[in-house]
Parts: sequence; C-alpha cells; structure tokens
Amino acid sequence: MATSPKRVDYLKCARRHNHDAGTLLAGGASAKPNAGQLFGLSVECGVKALLVHLGAAVTADGTVRDHKLHIPFLITEITVLPDGRPIADLHAAAPSLAKLTDWAIEHRYWRAGAIPLDSLSNWQAAAKEVLAHLDNIA
Repeated sequence: MATSPKRVDYLKCARRHNHDAGTLLAGGASAKPNAGQLFGLSVECGVKALLVHLGAAVTADGTVRDHKLHIPFLITEITVLPDGRPIADLHAAAPSLAKLTDWAIEHRYWRAGAIPLDSLSNWQAAAKEVLAHLDNIA
C-alpha cells in the first residue's frame, strides 16, 4: 500500500513564500505589506524545516509537535536546537533573524499603513539567509 506524502513540507513552503514575496515586491509599493508577511512566513517555515531536519518530533501530517510559535517568538523562545546545539548557531548562520523583532503574524489583520515596512529589507534578508543556511545543510 502506497503512503501519501505528508501535508506539511516546511522547506517547500519556505521557498514558495519567499518566491511569492519577491513577486509581490516587484509589483510595486501597494504589495509591500503582503510581501513583508510572506517573507516572515518564509523565515518561520524555514526555521521549522531546520527543526525537523535536526530531529524535532512531528505529527503524522508533518507538523512540528512542540514548536507552534510564530516569528519572532519562535526564534527567541527556543534556546536549544533539537540536536543539542544552542540556537545561537542558527543566529550566526542567519544574522538578520535578530531584525525580525517587529514582524508579527498579526500583520495580516493590520492596515497597510500600520505595518513597519521600513523593516521589509530586514525581513527579506532573514528569509534569504535562512534559505541559504538550509541549502548548505540539506
């Protein structure tokens, strides 16, 4: 009997969100709020892909079991990676993670003018760094 693939694939989602964010960003200023949201989601999925790669427990559908947090809490509340290394190792590989403190999953509900778009380049850099780190370990 063939097994069906798990519904959750954090790495593919991280890449998809990053690609879509870049496409939106190229579309002009009015798309920046949604591009920013997708860059943050790309980082979040990328970090969760790393957790899975390093041995985090997952549910039957592939969801990380013990880390249901969103950015920025996902990268501030976790202190040790599943393989025992400190989270500082991830921060060294992706230094722009430290600049995600003003990204929030709740931005999806905010007026566009209330989203801190001055940080958009930081969110984009963090997504790029996390994906590059994943490319180097996978």
